[in-house]
This record gives sequence, C-alpha cells and structure tokens, in this order.
Amino acid sequence: MIGRWIAALPVLAGALVAAHAGDGPRIPANPGEGRASGCTVTLLDSAARPGSQWAPPPVTREFRGAWVSPVESGEWPSRTGMSDAEQQAELQRLLDRASAIGLNAVVLHVRPAADALYPTTRAPWSSYLVGRGGVPGYDPLAYAVREAHRRGLQLHVWFNPFRAAPPDRREPAGAQRIAGQHPEWLVRYGSQRWIDPGFPDARKDVLESLLEVVDKYDVDALHLDDYFYPYREEATVTRRVRVGRHLRRVRSSYTIAFDDDASWARYGNGANRSAWRRENVSDFVRQLYAGVKARKPWVMVGISPFGIWRPGSPAGVSGLDAYEEIYADSRRWLREGWVDYLAPQLYWESDGEQARFRKLDAWWRGENPQQRHLWPGLLTMRVAEGHNRWPAGEIAREIELLRAARQPAGESQGHVHFRLRSLLADAAGALGDRLAGTLYADPALPPASPWLGAAVPAAPRFAGCAGSASAEDPGLLSVSPGDSTPVRWWLARWRDARGGWTTRVVAGETPVISARFRSGEEADAVAVAAVSATGIVGPSLVLRPGRDVAAAP
Repeated sequence: MIGRWIAALPVLAGALVAAHAGDGPRIPANPGEGRASGCTVTLLDSAARPGSQWAPPPVTREFRGAWVSPVESGEWPSRTGMSDAEQQAELQRLLDRASAIGLNAVVLHVRPAADALYPTTRAPWSSYLVGRGGVPGYDPLAYAVREAHRRGLQLHVWFNPFRAAPPDRREPAGAQRIAGQHPEWLVRYGSQRWIDPGFPDARKDVLESLLEVVDKYDVDALHLDDYFYPYREEATVTRRVRVGRHLRRVRSSYTIAFDDDASWARYGNGANRSAWRRENVSDFVRQLYAGVKARKPWVMVGISPFGIWRPGSPAGVSGLDAYEEIYADSRRWLREGWVDYLAPQLYWESDGEQARFRKLDAWWRGENPQQRHLWPGLLTMRVAEGHNRWPAGEIAREIELLRAARQPAGESQGHVHFRLRSLLADAAGALGDRLAGTLYADPALPPASPWLGAAVPAAPRFAGCAGSASAEDPGLLSVSPGDSTPVRWWLARWRDARGGWTTRVVAGETPVISARFRSGEEADAVAVAAVSATGIVGPSLVLRPGRDVAAAP
C-alpha cells in the first residue's frame, strides 16, 4: 500500500535543501557537496512488467484542491501590516499544512477586485497585501509558485475579472484607478463597484491583465469563480402614505438594476439585453481560453460557477438562476470545451433539500461531451465555521459520493475545498487531519489532461550518484529526462524491505532523489517516473541502491 504523502524536494538558488517530510526519504541540506562516481547501484528495467516485485503500484489520480484568499478573514495574507518575512513564513506554514493533509493543489486568490497580489503596471497593489500605499520587497506570486512546487503542489491563480471593489469595504484602489482612467467602465451597484463587461475595451483590458500572469509566471492553471455580472441586490424605500387622517411610513423593496445603459446603447445592437450580457461573458471566457492556449497550451483554465445552471436542470431542482441573474452560461462553456476543468459549487448537504448535491453532480457530468474535468467545489467551511454547522462527517461523505459516482466509468476524480482555513480550523476537530488519516491516506497525482498534450515521457536516465559517502552508500541518485518531453514533475517512490511503497511528487527541476528514508534506512528500491506538463506519467526507472555493480541504463 502506498504510504503517506511526503512534501516535495525543495530547490533554492540551485541547491537542494532539506524537505519537511513526514515518513519519507531524508534529503541532506547540501547534496552538491562531495559528488561521487562509481557508486553501487543496480538498474532494473522491470517496472513496466505488471506483477513484478519491483514494479510500483499505479498512483492514485485525484485532484485535491483548496481555495486560499485574503478576503473576509482569509488565509493569506491573514492581515495587513505584516513584514515580507512574516508574509512568507505564513504562506510556508499554509503550504506545509496543505501538503501534510494530502492536498495536491492550492487555488490562490491574486486579483480580488481590480487589484493584484503581484507586481504589475496594469493594477494597483492589493490592499489585502500592502494596506495603504505600501510596496512589498519581493514578488509574492513568484514566491508562492516556487514554494508550492517545492512541496509537490500545483498552483492555480484565481481572479475576479470584473469586480472593482473588495466585498468587505476595504480601500477600493482598483476602482479608483479605473475611475481615473476609464470612468465610463465603472458601475456602482448597490454596495458594490463593477467593471461593466458590456464595453469590449474593458473586457480586453481585463483579459490582457490575466494573460500577463500566464506569460510571466510558471503557474499550473488560471481560475475564475462565479462573479461575472453581480448577484442582484435589493434596495428598501420608505414612503409616507396618508391613511385616513394620519401619515404612516410604508417600506417597500425593489431589485436594483445594473446600470449598463451606456454600453448597451453603444454595443447592444437591439439584441435582447439578457442574451447580450450572457454573450459578453461567454466571449470573455472563449477569448481567455484561446489566449492561454496560444501562450502555454499546458496551462489549464478552470471556472467555478454557481452550482445550478438553471432551475429545473435537472428536474426537481430549484434555486437561483445563474443563467439569468449573473448571465453565466456555464453549461455552454463546458460543452464548447472552453475550460479544462469546471468546479461547480455544490454547496449543499449530500442528503439535503431536493437532493441537490447528488442530482447536480450527475447532471453536470451528463453535460460534458468534451470529457473535461469536473471537480466540484465543496462548502467545507460549513463543517468548521458559523451557526447551523453540518455534521463533522459531511465532507468525507461528499468525497465518498463523488468517488463512487465516477469510478464505474473511469471519470476524472477530484474536488475543491472552500476554503483551506476550514481544513485547519480547531473548531472542525482538525478536519484536515482526519482526512489525512483516512480518505487522503494514499497520495494522489492530479488527473492527466491528454487533450492538452498526450505525449508519454520516456523512463528517466540514471545520471550517477551525488553526495555519496562511499561506493556502498549511494546517498543521492541523480536522474535526467529520457527524451525531449519536458518534465513537469518526478513521481518518486521508495520500496521498503517489506514491499511497501512510499510516494512523493518532486518538482521537475529537481533531478536528485534520495536513496534513504528519513529514518536513515536505505530503500530496498527507488522508482522514478517523469510526469509531463499535462499530467501524463511515463514508465519508471527502478534502482536498487548498494546491491551490485551498476548496469548500463
């Protein structure tokens, strides 16, 4: 049985440093020192033979993600006013915990409201990161990408494309910038401020801001949530009405209209306004997908829409009409293949009203002709926070239901937790720890995306030993790609004397694998396979350290 997940081997300034690592192989702090040749290693070619004692078992494929945001008492940064070092230390702790729990991806909020948690001339620094007027002394997103990858975690960057002011009434630096440059784009809507998607130039400006991140950073995916047009707000009006001889106050409410009259008059061309708004959003999604693939075809595009596309789809399910209220035709995006994964927000209990969780999961899976990933969002915070909490076992139950529904047809497995802090909260009884010891006990690699590239990387080549104490102690094993297919990750596994295997994912730029467990025990065998940028796993190179004279690769 595959052992517990172990954090990825870190690389810093070209040197491998010690990994924080559960039960896995121990990595010396400076493996580049004392490089040795002529170490004793046997190279085996038996990994491709099923049933061989040296063949590692197939790795579990499941996306296990969590949203991480600074918004509304968020995870990172958890507060303003922290120094650069404090921000970095807090992020490291969160990533350490995500890895220890058994997650393999974090979805990091980098544009909450026309602002940025990274340096750019296209948006002001986010007040969540710097407060008023500050500038960090480092690139937070570059740091986050590097630290996530060092731990074997994918890093998905999360944007709110058209929201112009933070939802918790912080300093709206993004809205102020837009008001100074393009005041016609800005719409006040109740308590919110919004970039009007009806202006083509506004959509183009937002699109270029998102694609800039794809160009500059080694991210694994670009992610949008459910905010395109705003959710509707109600306003209350009080009037004095004469009743007989008396004046009385009468309150009434109405739905606030989204004031896009200017863009509608210029670009609506007489179409139905609701259909026009939906097309504005769909045009943005279509161009975003094309733009990402033109730059880096392997970078995924993911969207997390409201869980109900339209009331009555499927039959018996009612609720908010996202198609008509926020003009999100998410079913179309999935059917057209304009996303690589969809994470519909199934924020209901598994046995709750109208059986929404089960019915909607089945419905979305039936609307997926392109066979994209469907990794539902789970409202994990309802177990950990607030009033009317769900039972402690609800999230585990939902994960089990999702797995069982997908297993018969071999559908892509996965889910996303809203949010990471809920897995860490003491009030949840350490939900993350419980998952780590049960449903996440076996490590998982995110499912492959063969439509983005199906090339199978060759087995790695053994490139010698690094840092060996002697010919009998190979210490660290160096590997290199077996062909020209770029290696995104190394899937490294260690076999103990009892035949059990321990697994971890190592960043592709880390070509050195330990031959020992953290306890100091030498592994009976070490298996290493290359993983492509689209998640395709190649055949394993299997090494038996300290046994016989090395054979030719």
